[in-house]
Amino acid sequence: MTHSPLTSASASAPARFEREDLTWRPMTANDLEAAHRLSLKLGWPHRIGDWRQMLEVGEGVALESIDGELVGTGLCFNQGAVATLGLVVVSDEWQGLGLGREMMVRLMALAGARTLLLVATAAGRPLYQKLGFEASNRICQYQGIVTVAPPAPPLPGLRAMQASDQAALLALSPDSPAHAAVAQSATHGVVIEKAGVIEGVALKRTYGRGAQIGPILARSAEQAQALVLALLAESEGEFIRIDLVDPDDDSWLTASGLNCVDEVTRMYYGESVEEGPLTRFGLISQAMG
Repeated sequence: MTHSPLTSASASAPARFEREDLTWRPMTANDLEAAHRLSLKLGWPHRIGDWRQMLEVGEGVALESIDGELVGTGLCFNQGAVATLGLVVVSDEWQGLGLGREMMVRLMALAGARTLLLVATAAGRPLYQKLGFEASNRICQYQGIVTVAPPAPPLPGLRAMQASDQAALLALSPDSPAHAAVAQSATHGVVIEKAGVIEGVALKRTYGRGAQIGPILARSAEQAQALVLALLAESEGEFIRIDLVDPDDDSWLTASGLNCVDEVTRMYYGESVEEGPLTRFGLISQAMG
């Protein structure tokens, strides 16, 4: 089933609850500290540097009170044929007024006619369903201190990422500023190369409470597992987070010290489209997809 994206008329319609004590405006770098405080109240692990990187590659909507307090945020990441929406926050003091729905309508307008993707918590899913989003994948958030990683299987072409791989990695998602930013900021990476073609990659970067592994792109689950294990092998003692798409057997992760601490739902709005030449086994992050 597909849905037609919101028309420009409906997407730009006045807020359901117009209030003189609230202002909608574009989010700017001046909002980062206040946005970081909002996410800390929710128990989210984002560092202010994580917020900064995401705002640099996306467009943000800010909701401000008459006193100049940031009370709501949302980000849209346009990535070619798709856009991902995330970091939708409304302060507890302003809940129950329809502001979350209005934030979503404004973010959907920023995305235009692209297919929309987001990751929904159990609490947020009813709102997204009312807006026409449908469930597509189960996302499991694995995290923990890496103990001893099982050795990666000796797959042909599995090797450490090199500086000369940069152009090929960017070509895997050429219309995505988020993918480009992560590829350029990764502290470590591994690839699977066959006959000069990159057919698997996993990147590791500083994020949240430690480091995040993602995206994880490959042709098969076996390749994806080998890529992750290769990075875990050099991460002993580190706090690592991985957001896996529809994981099956996770014994190899739990053996490394990583456990699934949360399950959320990936949802889409619009026509189903291919996100790239490789299958996405792990997200960049829940916000950026």
